[in-house]
Amino acid sequence: MTENNMNLRRAIFVYEAARLEAEISGRPIIPEHWGERDEAFKIQFVAVVSRQCSDDKFTSAEAAHDSWWREYERMGWKYGPDRNVMEKTHPDMVPFHDLTKSERDKDEIFLRLCAVAEAMY
Repeated sequence: MTENNMNLRRAIFVYEAARLEAEISGRPIIPEHWGERDEAFKIQFVAVVSRQCSDDKFTSAEAAHDSWWREYERMGWKYGPDRNVMEKTHPDMVPFHDLTKSERDKDEIFLRLCAVAEAMY
Protein backbone atom coordinates (compact mmCIF):
# COMPACT_ATOMS: atom_id res chain seq x y z
CA MET A 1 0.00 0.00 0.00
CA THR A 2 1.38 3.40 -0.95
CA GLU A 3 1.66 6.16 1.63
CA ASN A 4 -0.98 8.24 -0.20
CA ASN A 5 -3.38 5.30 -0.21
CA MET A 6 -2.74 4.67 3.49
CA ASN A 7 -3.35 8.33 4.33
CA LEU A 8 -6.59 8.36 2.35
CA ARG A 9 -7.81 5.16 4.05
CA ARG A 10 -7.02 6.59 7.47
CA ALA A 11 -8.84 9.84 6.67
CA ILE A 12 -11.96 8.08 5.39
CA PHE A 13 -12.01 5.79 8.42
CA VAL A 14 -11.69 8.71 10.87
CA TYR A 15 -14.22 10.84 9.00
CA GLU A 16 -16.90 8.17 8.67
CA ALA A 17 -16.40 6.91 12.24
CA ALA A 18 -16.74 10.48 13.57
CA ARG A 19 -19.78 11.03 11.36
CA LEU A 20 -21.43 7.87 12.72
CA GLU A 21 -20.57 8.88 16.29
CA ALA A 22 -22.25 12.25 15.67
CA GLU A 23 -25.33 10.52 14.31
CA ILE A 24 -25.59 7.99 17.14
CA SER A 25 -24.93 10.63 19.81
CA GLY A 26 -27.57 12.94 18.39
CA ARG A 27 -25.14 15.79 17.88
CA PRO A 28 -26.61 18.91 16.28
CA ILE A 29 -24.37 18.61 13.21
CA ILE A 30 -24.08 15.36 11.27
CA PRO A 31 -21.76 15.81 8.31
CA GLU A 32 -22.41 14.42 4.86
CA HIS A 33 -20.84 11.12 3.83
CA TRP A 34 -17.23 11.34 2.67
CA GLY A 35 -18.22 10.92 -0.99
CA GLU A 36 -20.47 13.99 -0.79
CA ARG A 37 -17.75 16.34 0.50
CA ASP A 38 -15.96 18.77 -1.79
CA GLU A 39 -12.41 18.15 -2.92
CA ALA A 40 -10.90 21.04 -0.92
CA PHE A 41 -12.33 19.57 2.28
CA LYS A 42 -11.06 16.07 1.46
CA ILE A 43 -7.54 17.33 0.74
CA GLN A 44 -7.28 19.26 4.00
CA PHE A 45 -8.85 16.42 6.02
CA VAL A 46 -6.39 13.85 4.64
CA ALA A 47 -3.56 16.25 5.56
CA VAL A 48 -4.88 16.74 9.11
CA VAL A 49 -5.34 13.02 9.74
CA SER A 50 -1.91 12.29 8.21
CA ARG A 51 -0.37 14.81 10.59
CA GLN A 52 -2.24 13.30 13.51
CA CYS A 53 -0.84 9.88 12.58
CA SER A 54 2.75 11.19 12.66
CA ASP A 55 5.18 12.46 15.26
CA ASP A 56 3.86 16.01 14.67
CA LYS A 57 0.40 15.38 16.15
CA PHE A 58 -1.80 17.73 18.10
CA THR A 59 -1.38 17.24 21.81
CA SER A 60 -4.86 18.39 22.78
CA ALA A 61 -8.39 18.60 21.49
CA GLU A 62 -8.10 22.38 21.78
CA ALA A 63 -5.11 22.46 19.43
CA ALA A 64 -6.96 20.23 16.95
CA HIS A 65 -10.03 22.48 17.11
CA ASP A 66 -7.98 25.64 16.58
CA SER A 67 -6.29 24.06 13.56
CA TRP A 68 -9.67 22.98 12.15
CA TRP A 69 -11.04 26.49 12.60
CA ARG A 70 -8.06 28.06 10.78
CA GLU A 71 -8.37 25.57 7.91
CA TYR A 72 -12.06 26.27 7.51
CA GLU A 73 -11.35 30.01 7.41
CA ARG A 74 -8.78 29.38 4.65
CA MET A 75 -11.47 27.52 2.70
CA GLY A 76 -13.78 30.55 2.97
CA TRP A 77 -15.98 29.47 5.87
CA LYS A 78 -17.15 31.84 8.61
CA TYR A 79 -19.09 31.68 11.84
CA GLY A 80 -22.85 31.31 11.51
CA PRO A 81 -25.56 30.06 13.88
CA ASP A 82 -26.20 27.08 11.58
CA ARG A 83 -23.97 24.87 9.45
CA ASN A 84 -24.72 25.76 5.86
CA VAL A 85 -22.53 24.27 3.14
CA MET A 86 -23.77 26.67 0.46
CA GLU A 87 -23.16 29.78 2.59
CA LYS A 88 -20.07 28.24 4.23
CA THR A 89 -21.17 29.00 7.78
CA HIS A 90 -20.53 26.87 10.86
CA PRO A 91 -21.53 27.43 14.52
CA ASP A 92 -18.37 25.76 15.88
CA MET A 93 -16.05 28.43 14.50
CA VAL A 94 -15.51 29.82 17.99
CA PRO A 95 -12.72 29.42 20.55
CA PHE A 96 -12.53 25.94 22.06
CA HIS A 97 -13.60 27.14 25.52
CA ASP A 98 -16.80 28.58 23.98
CA LEU A 99 -17.88 25.19 22.59
CA THR A 100 -20.41 23.05 24.41
CA LYS A 101 -19.05 20.05 26.30
CA SER A 102 -20.50 17.81 23.60
CA GLU A 103 -18.54 19.65 20.90
CA ARG A 104 -15.33 19.60 22.96
CA ASP A 105 -15.86 15.85 23.40
CA LYS A 106 -16.24 15.50 19.62
CA ASP A 107 -12.75 16.99 19.18
CA GLU A 108 -11.34 14.51 21.71
CA ILE A 109 -13.05 11.65 19.87
CA PHE A 110 -11.39 12.82 16.65
CA LEU A 111 -7.95 12.52 18.28
CA ARG A 112 -8.73 9.03 19.55
CA LEU A 113 -10.04 7.89 16.17
CA CYS A 114 -6.80 9.11 14.62
CA ALA A 115 -4.87 6.99 17.12
CA VAL A 116 -6.92 3.95 16.09
CA ALA A 117 -6.33 4.71 12.40
CA GLU A 118 -2.60 5.07 13.02
CA ALA A 119 -2.50 1.66 14.72
CA MET A 120 -4.57 0.02 11.98
CA TYR A 121 -2.52 1.07 8.96
